[in-house]
Amino acid sequence: MNEKITDSHSTSTKTSSEVVAAAAKLDAVTKIGLGTIKRAPGGRRDLKFLPITGGIKAVVRGAGAVQDIYIYTKHAKEVQEEISRVFRK
Repeated sequence: MNEKITDSHSTSTKTSSEVVAAAAKLDAVTKIGLGTIKRAPGGRRDLKFLPITGGIKAVVRGAGAVQDIYIYTKHAKEVQEEISRVFRK
């Protein structure tokens, strides 16, 4: 496991793992926290970002689930743009 990822929750959805992998590759990211996985109707892929103290929260929706990913960085805008670019491919 990548040293940037905290181990309080060690599971990510398939869609969330794409976001985590993209964030882990960025030098500007210092830590990644995996939130709990919640059931959600539908399966559309979606990614939203919200500001948090010390970084951004990515709300990742995939096949029947939603997961919050906490990404800690001092360069939130740049990190958000790069993750969005990778996610939209």
